Amino acid sequence: MATLAADSDLENHPGYVDFSTLTAIAATEPTVEFSLKAPLIILITNLIRNQDDEAADFISKLIRVTVNVFESDDIDVDEIASPMSAMAEDLDSAGWDRVVRVREDENHVDIYFRLVSNADVIYGIAIMVAEPREKVLVNIVGDISALGRRFEFDELVDLDLAEN
Repeated sequence: MATLAADSDLENHPGYVDFSTLTAIAATEPTVEFSLKAPLIILITNLIRNQDDEAADFISKLIRVTVNVFESDDIDVDEIASPMSAMAEDLDSAGWDRVVRVREDENHVDIYFRLVSNADVIYGIAIMVAEPREKVLVNIVGDISALGRRFEFDELVDLDLAEN
């Protein structure tokens, strides 16, 4: 029962993206499937706390990290392009900020950040990539703003997408 509540909380989190529509199109199992959920995040945080307190603080603010990579000769970029564009429009409508959009040849890339209104906190990152024979879907959920401070990504720390 606690798992259902946790999943419901995750689905209502502003940084969460439901990629199920795009994963269904792959018609194949992911070649890489990475899912870091709350219990494992807590375990990792506790394991590294004594060695790197800053990294532990950052990791403790994550809620979920999901990466799915699909590789297959059957992946058709044209078939994925329309639902991927629809999902991008949904993210635009939901208040996500598009950071990267590439439409070149058969390569389609969208990278979004979900920020609070004053751009102080990044709630989520969504990455969608479709190219011949490969599709990548990434969703990082939680307070990700510490990532920029931890690894000194000035562009991420100073990012002010609220103006866009």
